[in-house]
Amino acid sequence: MNVKRWIVVIVLTGLCSGLTAFAQARAGAGIGPFGLQTTRGNFSVRLLRRDKDTLWVIKDSASGGTFEAGVPLAELKMIEMPTPRAFLAAEHAISADQVRAANDGLDRVMQSLKPFRGLPGIPYDEALLRKGQLSARQGLWRDAVRYYEDILQQPYESAQKEPARIRAGIACELAGEHEAALQHLEEMTLPQDDDELLSSALFARGSARAGVEDYPGALMDYLYLVVFHPYVQNNEARCLEAALPCYAEIEDWESFLKTIQWLRREHAGSRETARAEELFAEHRKKLELAGQFVDGDVGPPTSEPADETGAGPDVGEATIDDIEVD
Repeated sequence: MNVKRWIVVIVLTGLCSGLTAFAQARAGAGIGPFGLQTTRGNFSVRLLRRDKDTLWVIKDSASGGTFEAGVPLAELKMIEMPTPRAFLAAEHAISADQVRAANDGLDRVMQSLKPFRGLPGIPYDEALLRKGQLSARQGLWRDAVRYYEDILQQPYESAQKEPARIRAGIACELAGEHEAALQHLEEMTLPQDDDELLSSALFARGSARAGVEDYPGALMDYLYLVVFHPYVQNNEARCLEAALPCYAEIEDWESFLKTIQWLRREHAGSRETARAEELFAEHRKKLELAGQFVDGDVGPPTSEPADETGAGPDVGEATIDDIEVD
C-alpha cells in the first residue's frame, strides 16, 4: 500500500508541473541542452526521444541530479536551439572540399535531429534546404529538387516549405523541365523580403512559361522585374533580352525594336545587347516588312507589365548564367 501511494504522489507531482517523471537519467544522454517552452513554463532540457504524442527529455532535479520526463506534444510551444555551425559552413562553401565538409556536417545535424523532425524549433528542414542549395550550387539540379520536395511532402507546417517550393521550381527550370518548374512556381508566394530569391524565381518562371509557349505570362514576369527590381541581378538587361524572342514569336515588332534600341543605349557592350544584335540581324527583314525604321532611334520599351501582350524567352532555356541559384 505504501508503494502504491508513493507512485501516485510522483505521477500527480509530474502532472502538476507539466512533466511526467519517468526515471533517473544517465549522464550524457540525449542532445542539448536546449530551452523548452511549454504551456506550463520554460525549462532547460536535453532531448532524449519522441514517443507518439510525448517528447521525452532529461531535466535537472532540485537535488542536483537529472531525471527523464515526458512532455505532452500538445503542451509544447517551442524548442530553442542555437544555429548549428554546419549551417554557416554550408552558406560559405565554394570549393569541392568545402562543399563535401559542409554536406557531412549537415548530415550529422540531420541524423541527430531526425527523431524530433517536425517539432517547433527543430531545424531539420532547414538543414535539408541547405543540402539542396549545396546541390544547386554544383549544378546537381535533380538532387536539389529531391531535397526540396522532401520538405514539401511533409504533413506538418514548416517555414521552409515556401523557400523549398521556390527553389525546387528554379532547379527544375535549370534542368530544362518547364512543366515541373511551373508546378512549383505557379503556386509560389513571392518572397517580398528577399529581392535576390524573388528575382531568381520570377526569371525562372518567365523562362518556364516561355518554354511552354505562354508568352504573355512570361513577359509579365520579365517586365515586373524590369519595373520593380531593375538593378537586382542585372534584371533590366537580362529580362529585356529574354523578352525579345517572345516579341518575335507574337510578331510585336514595335516592342521588339524599342527593346533593342533601349539595350543599345543603356547597356552597350553587354552580353545581353550582343544577343539582342544577333536577334536583330535574324529578324531585320521582318522588321522592315512590318514598317519599322530599323536604323532610326526609338524610345524605351513600355514598362507597364499589365499592358504587355508579349512573353518570355521562347527559344533557348534558362542557364546558370541567367538565374542565380543561391
